[in-house]
Parts: sequence; C-alpha cells; structure tokens
Amino acid sequence: MNCGYGEKLILYFYGEAGDELKAGVSKHLAGCAACRADLAALEAAEKALASRAAGPSAAAIEAVMIAARASVSRSRRFFFNWGEALLSGAMVSLLAVGFFIASRGKPADLAWNSGLDSGLDSVEYSMYQAQSDLASVSSDWEYGYSALEDEEFQLYGKA
Repeated sequence: MNCGYGEKLILYFYGEAGDELKAGVSKHLAGCAACRADLAALEAAEKALASRAAGPSAAAIEAVMIAARASVSRSRRFFFNWGEALLSGAMVSLLAVGFFIASRGKPADLAWNSGLDSGLDSVEYSMYQAQSDLASVSSDWEYGYSALEDEEFQLYGKA
C-alpha cells in the first residue's frame, strides 16, 4: 500500500523531521501497518549495516600484503636493456626522417592557404553580428522603458 508517507517516514527515522512532521508521522504510524513494517525494515537494515565491519577482512589484507612483498622481492631497481635502447633510438630517427621528408617542398603559409582562415573569419563575423543585434535590442528596450517612465510621470506626476 502506498499511503504517501515514504519520504516522511525516512525523515522521521533519521531524526531529520521537524516537530510537526514527527507528530504527524507518529499519529500515522499508529494506524498504518504498512508504514510500521517499512519502519521496522529500516531499523533492521540500519542494524545490519552497523554490525558489519567497514574495511576488508584480515585474510584479504594479509593476502594483499603477501602478494606485494613477493612482487617487491622479484622486481629490480634499475635494469638497462641495450636492445630496447637501440630500438627506441631507431624509431625516433625514423620519425625524424619522416617529418623532414614530409615537410619538404610545402610553402610556409600552408595554414593560410587551406581555407581554414576564411571559415574562421565567417564565424568571427557571425559573432560580431550577433553581439551587434543584441546591443541594438537592449538599447531599444532602454529607450522604450524610459518613454514609459516619462508617460507615467506625465499621467500621475510620480518621479
């Protein structure tokens, strides 16, 4: 049965309800078996949560510590591998040569010739146009509001 006291019941249970709400919920609990059952379920859940430990079990902590100690004992502090160093140097050299070859023969102002600049100019123009339109609308409103004030002063003599 849904009697509409769900949220009120939760506030009542956690002690966050005001005096008037507490009295209303207490009165309602006397006549509503469903809400009494819900309140009992909340109390049981609270007790079950309070009885459980917040952290991991001691066995889980010990298993993690054993694995960590084993990992540290197997690891080396520093190991230099000539094969990996030579391979890394070769790859960097290849990338440098590739960038050098790709950049030859291209004009320096490539970005200006790509059409990107003209697209940005149109966006910038649109932004300035929108700002201009907004400024003209607000200035019209200020003028209109001022005219209304002048008219009110003439009609009623108010400042």
